[in-house]
Amino acid sequence: MKTPNRKTIDTRHDDWSVSLFTQILRRSQYFHWQYKKAAKSARILSQHIAATNMPMTDLWKGDASKGQPLATGITPLTMLEQQWHDFGWLRDMREYGGQNARTYARRYLLDWIMHHGYWDKTLWHPAHLANRVRLIILTWNWYGQSAPESQQMQILTSLIIQSDILHKDLSRLAPRLADGNNQLNAISALLLDHAFRQSGHDITDLISKVFATLDHIILDDGCHATRRLDRHMICLSYLHEIRYALMIIQKTLPDSNIGDTLTRIDILIGQMGAVGRMWRLGDMALLAMRHGLDAPNMLTETVLDKSGPKGKICQHAHTAGFMRLASGRSVVVMNTAPQNTASNIPASMMEPDAAANAIEFSFQKQRILISGGHHDALTKTHPHLDELMKGTSAHSTLSIDMINASELSEPLSGKSSGKSSGRARSGSGSNKSPLAKSPLAKRQAFSTMAECGPATGGMLAVATHNGYQSLFGALHERKLFLTTGGNMLKGQDIIHYTGDPGNIPSEALIRFHLHPKIHASQTNNRTILLKLPASMPSWKFICSEGRISLEDSITAINGTPQRCQQIVISVALSDFREHMEVETSWGLMKLARKPART
Repeated sequence: MKTPNRKTIDTRHDDWSVSLFTQILRRSQYFHWQYKKAAKSARILSQHIAATNMPMTDLWKGDASKGQPLATGITPLTMLEQQWHDFGWLRDMREYGGQNARTYARRYLLDWIMHHGYWDKTLWHPAHLANRVRLIILTWNWYGQSAPESQQMQILTSLIIQSDILHKDLSRLAPRLADGNNQLNAISALLLDHAFRQSGHDITDLISKVFATLDHIILDDGCHATRRLDRHMICLSYLHEIRYALMIIQKTLPDSNIGDTLTRIDILIGQMGAVGRMWRLGDMALLAMRHGLDAPNMLTETVLDKSGPKGKICQHAHTAGFMRLASGRSVVVMNTAPQNTASNIPASMMEPDAAANAIEFSFQKQRILISGGHHDALTKTHPHLDELMKGTSAHSTLSIDMINASELSEPLSGKSSGKSSGRARSGSGSNKSPLAKSPLAKRQAFSTMAECGPATGGMLAVATHNGYQSLFGALHERKLFLTTGGNMLKGQDIIHYTGDPGNIPSEALIRFHLHPKIHASQTNNRTILLKLPASMPSWKFICSEGRISLEDSITAINGTPQRCQQIVISVALSDFREHMEVETSWGLMKLARKPART
């Protein structure tokens, strides 16, 4: 079999460091001696596994469609990719099933050990190590239990040496927000290793690191501090694995005293699960904004089903900045932007988000108002769309002078030019926030007010952000009202002048991106008819102020870019300082079905 081309492997190591002396040592005969020592432990472990017959169960399913070609024995192209070194294919092959799949899985494992079984800074990065340790253990009952003893010895020896290196390198992972999931990934793999090997070693230090890491990456409302939906779901899956490992350790070591730890983890899992369910629309899939498309659907569905009562749904994540209104078969979620003063996470550690006050709306299982659908794959497949899909204009919200509500690119200098050189992509200027302490800090939109709750006749949500305050002295307030029964969504966008100095804006654009399956047609100056697919009832969009138009748009909500339509309301702002505010009202109304002709 061909070995992976190193040019296809990500060789960036800015999230961890290992000294030159350690690198030399791990490439020396000392490492070979470690292998001999691990082989002795592997023999004991193999005998222990056979005697206790206590297999571990994998919490997650694989993708049988990906496992099928691997089970044929044809050398897959995926072996040339970085993901091959994470062993996720073991789960996929198990899901496909069959004796051939089991046989080839062992063959692939042994081939990997032969080519990559000795330390390498790239392939033995803690993230890769953790994934391999986890998958070797959780799929062992499928491929390893019935393997010949010689094969068991090779695999278990590699497992022991990799888990030992992972334990040593855990402290070398940089304690940064972006790497928090990597740290939790490593800790969960090590705890699974303790449960699998039943070593009886003290795990107090690992448990302490679990909560130290969680304090660093989880906001007080239960949302991941990056506010990325995909990272939230992955973090939640690691918590489930930690809980599972601790439960097994508790059974084998009744005096381990980890009951309180399990209680704390259960509470956090329930809280994070409620936040995760808040991001689901009527089709039970996640929002497209904030990397919702990067969260694996299969993992998301399973992890949320395991995370607390299914009916428990968060309505308002105050710190992270999300609100949800639901009635009848209608659901609307608004990204209000994060609070400036997160209780346990510095504001400067949150990722810039240009989608302040953006909404996504669905009726039954059909999405109506959507976001551009940015996801990580666009960086490689459509780099020209990557930053554009992150921008304010790619979301169903308001933008001023085609400038993003938050700055996405690094500013060229610490001084704001005050001009619209940041149009369409990055914007310019600086906010009055902790981000502004550095002259090169990015301008970030923060929530200045966000409230939601029941109101007469329905549910009301109100949110204001300051993304344009430093540029124009403007605050954007959005009000949403979903009527009881979900047949009407009313909205109001208000731009307030704060009196702060800044440029005089010329125009605000309020965009409503429509799902590709929605066909829209303009009936008059202030009304647009929305036809939903199949026999679903039509909806009507109306607005009271501004100039309304129907324009072409683009979305990647289905994975690849495709055409769609957008409703655009243009509002003149040349005299908004004189009036102190400009207000635009709009609404979505479900139309009654026409009676069938007889």
